[in-house]
Amino acid sequence: MATVFTFGIQKGGVGKTTTTGITAWLLSQKYRVLAVDFDSQGNLTQLLTGYDDLQIFREKTVLEAIKTRNPREYIYKVSDNLHILPADDFLSQFARWLYTEYRGRQKATVLKETLAVVSDDYDYILIDLPPNLGEQTINGITAADHNIVVLQAEPFCYNALGNYLEILVATQEQVNPAMNVLGILTSVIDPRTGVGQGILARTRDEYKDLVFDTIIHRRARVAEFAITGIEQRTKNDREALQMYESFIEELMTRVSEYESRTVAATNEPADN
Repeated sequence: MATVFTFGIQKGGVGKTTTTGITAWLLSQKYRVLAVDFDSQGNLTQLLTGYDDLQIFREKTVLEAIKTRNPREYIYKVSDNLHILPADDFLSQFARWLYTEYRGRQKATVLKETLAVVSDDYDYILIDLPPNLGEQTINGITAADHNIVVLQAEPFCYNALGNYLEILVATQEQVNPAMNVLGILTSVIDPRTGVGQGILARTRDEYKDLVFDTIIHRRARVAEFAITGIEQRTKNDREALQMYESFIEELMTRVSEYESRTVAATNEPADN
């Protein structure tokens, strides 16, 4: 059964999609990975497939997978180990469909139920969430085993952080108790500016160990991956990807530690 991660915060332009895509691409060098584009902008689909025109995926997207509960028909094969459930702008109709046509009892679990159909086919499933707190985001959070908050070290994104964490905790308490908030990843930080360093220090002071040690710095080569596709051929490529490799190492360590704590808590003898 796959381990499911989501990457999100209710702010655009924070490096969320890039982080999801590169993490999925790197994991697929060793593992079977399904990337889920759950943002109607379709940027994760563009990054991983190389198609700028999303018309090619018309009626072959995650939205149709949810409606039919048969994701296998809509999964696009990027490589042997990396697959994607693509998205296009019609995904913006998800909330309307959910409230007018969906007949299930729990609206927050429809994505989770859909992905469960293919969970045994993959080691990891990574979900890219839209930059809002609508039904897509709630469904993505609920579907996850572990949620990663992607924080751009700038004032507006920092101001959104507390509210997003509250949504994660509320979803955990009300819908999916097994869901874990794995950590806050600081992304798209410019080391030349004091503002970013100040917000990073403030975030670490306030949220302590919840903040990943890894920092994703702003690099021109990472931005170019949106044009060239993700590559690991040159020294520049490898240096750009090293940040994400460090993140994955820390990610796996945190997951392992969480699972160990969960097992230990389960095995604790009940009080007499």
